[in-house]
Amino acid sequence: MKSETNNTQYPIAGFLKGNGIKQQEVADIIGKTLATTNRKIRGKTDFTVAEIKILHMNLQIPIELFFK
Repeated sequence: MKSETNNTQYPIAGFLKGNGIKQQEVADIIGKTLATTNRKIRGKTDFTVAEIKILHMNLQIPIELFFK
């Protein structure tokens, strides 16, 4: 299992940083721009169920992080 860093404000950002995953990689996987992906990671807009599934399957991001 990949590691989670303690980033309570942006839990997905903490996970990405802790695992050396760039936001651009996330953007490429879900087919969104870097700006849109950044808004999703910071909780300004929501990830879709399909995006959550894709990211969980490809990057092993724990599903519960999307709902914190």
